Amino acid sequence: MKKIISLAAASALLVGVTVAVAPSAFATCAGNPKIYFQGAQTGPYAETGINEANGVILAIEKYNKTAKVKVDYDVIDTQASGAQSPALASKVVDDECAIAVVGGMYSGETLAAVPIYEGGKVPVVSPSATNPALTNKSPYFHRVVGSDLVQGPALAQIAIGLKSKLFVVDDATPYGKGLATIVKKNASKIVVGTDGVTEGTTNFSSVVAKVKASKATAVFYGGYYPEAAIFIKALRDNPATAKVAFIAGDGVLDGEYIKLAKKNSEGSYLTAPGQPMEKVAPALAKEYKTRFGRVHGLYTLEAYNAAYVLLQGIKAGKTTRDALNTWLSEAVVTVNGTKISFSATGDPDNIVMNQYTIKNGQMVWVKRLS
Repeated sequence: MKKIISLAAASALLVGVTVAVAPSAFATCAGNPKIYFQGAQTGPYAETGINEANGVILAIEKYNKTAKVKVDYDVIDTQASGAQSPALASKVVDDECAIAVVGGMYSGETLAAVPIYEGGKVPVVSPSATNPALTNKSPYFHRVVGSDLVQGPALAQIAIGLKSKLFVVDDATPYGKGLATIVKKNASKIVVGTDGVTEGTTNFSSVVAKVKASKATAVFYGGYYPEAAIFIKALRDNPATAKVAFIAGDGVLDGEYIKLAKKNSEGSYLTAPGQPMEKVAPALAKEYKTRFGRVHGLYTLEAYNAAYVLLQGIKAGKTTRDALNTWLSEAVVTVNGTKISFSATGDPDNIVMNQYTIKNGQMVWVKRLS
C-alpha cells in the first residue's frame, strides 16, 4: 500500500541518521545527508541544467528552514554527456553522505550513469530524461515525467493534424533518434523523407536540400536546441522551405532556443511532459525569480518536485539509500501541480503531455495533450 503524503502535511522530523553498511547505505557520513543534481552546468546545454539545479536548490533551502536535520546539496556537471556521466556518478556513489540524485537531465547521460548508481544503491529521480529505454533499467531509477512513448505519438498527431507531408530528422543521440523513431512509426502515412545528422552539426544545407526535394510541408527534428536553432534558420533562409512547419520535442523547448534562433523560432510546434510553472505554481515561479534573479525554465518545476519527494522521504526517517529507495516505491506525494508516485518500472503513475509554441519571443503553453 502506498503511503500518502501531502505537500503541506506535517510529519515528524528526524533527529538522527541510520547507520548501515558504507558507502551504499550512508553509514560513515560525518555531516548531513546530501542530494546531488546531475546535469549540465556548463557547455551548450547549461541553460536547462542551471534552471533544473536551481529548482533542486530552492526545494532544499525551503525544507531546511524547518528541518532539524539539514540536507546538503551538491552537483556533478556532466555537460549532459553520456561519456562524462559514469565517472562523475562514481564520485557520488563514493560520497558516504550522498543519499539520492535528482537527474540526469538528458537521456543519454542518464542511461550511462544509472548502472553506476545501481551499484552503489543510490536512488535516482530524473526530472526530464524521457527515453523509454530507461524504463525497467534499474530498481533505483525513477522519473517524474512521462516517456517518449507518450511524447512521440503526441508529436505525430500534431503533424497529422496539420495535414502535412512530414520530413523527419534526428541527431543520432539516444533521445533524438529514439523520439524520431516513435514519430515515424506513428506518422508513417505522411512521412515523405528522413535524414540524420550528429550532435554538434553546424551545417544543415544538405538536409535543407533534401527537405526541399521531398516537397515536405513540415519537418520534425529529434534533437536539442543548439542544433535546432541552426537548422530552423537554414530552413527559413531557403525560399523553398521558409514556410515549412517546424515540430520538435522537449529537447528544443528552452529559452536558449529562442535566444539562438531568434525570430525563426516563432510558431514552432513543441511538446513536453513538463508543466508550465507559471500556471500551476505561480507563487513558486515568483519565489524562484526572486531567489535566482532569472525566470524559470522548462523542467524547473519538475526538478523542484523531484527534490521535494526525496526530502519527504528523508523527513519520514528514510536516511539510508536502500530505505529511501524502498519508500519511493510506496509513497504518494502531493506536489505542485500533481501527485507523484512511481510504478514498478520507475515511471510516474500520473502522466501529462503539453503542447507549447514560441510567440513574441516567449515560450507559450498551448494546451494539454494528455
